[in-house]
Amino acid sequence: MVDHKPVVLRTYSKAQLKQIQVLTGISPNAMRRVFGGWILFAAVVGGIVAVAPDLSLQFIVMTMLVLVAFTVAMFAQSRIAEGWPAIIADGDYIGVVRDPQAREFVCVPVERIKNVEPTLIKPNKKAVAILLYTSQLTESDVEVLNQAVWPRDDKLLGLAHFKSREDACDRVLEYISPKKSNADQMGKRPAASA
Repeated sequence: MVDHKPVVLRTYSKAQLKQIQVLTGISPNAMRRVFGGWILFAAVVGGIVAVAPDLSLQFIVMTMLVLVAFTVAMFAQSRIAEGWPAIIADGDYIGVVRDPQAREFVCVPVERIKNVEPTLIKPNKKAVAILLYTSQLTESDVEVLNQAVWPRDDKLLGLAHFKSREDACDRVLEYISPKKSNADQMGKRPAASA
């Protein structure tokens, strides 16, 4: 009988998160573009306010302070170096974000994944459903699955940020297909005779 790996909660450091493959989510490059666009917008608004005639010094200073405060707040929350991953691939595990601030993911072994299909999280969030073999899940696995953002007993739901649900499903399937076939071959390989 094949020894099944458990469904686990994993917390990653910034360095670890940079080393793993992000299948869906907001990439660091997208975060840099958004932040760069904000800087450009803030500079243009600040320039217009600074040279506009008949504005009080108090209004100009208040506007500049608000722009600086929003810029600092955006930079503090933007995670430019790591982005905001939604679904990750870490070796023989696929992870779906549970707590993005803490970098915590609910991770399922590839061999437990039955299928991946597009879905919708009500009211209108594009998502990916990672369907699991329920016969292989233990009570502790179900407990971990129920700690997910959108808890289910038989699947994990992850958002498909800025890409179609079908493309996100294809990325997950492309990653798990070779891993599952390797695991199947290992399970079917006859034991060596002594």
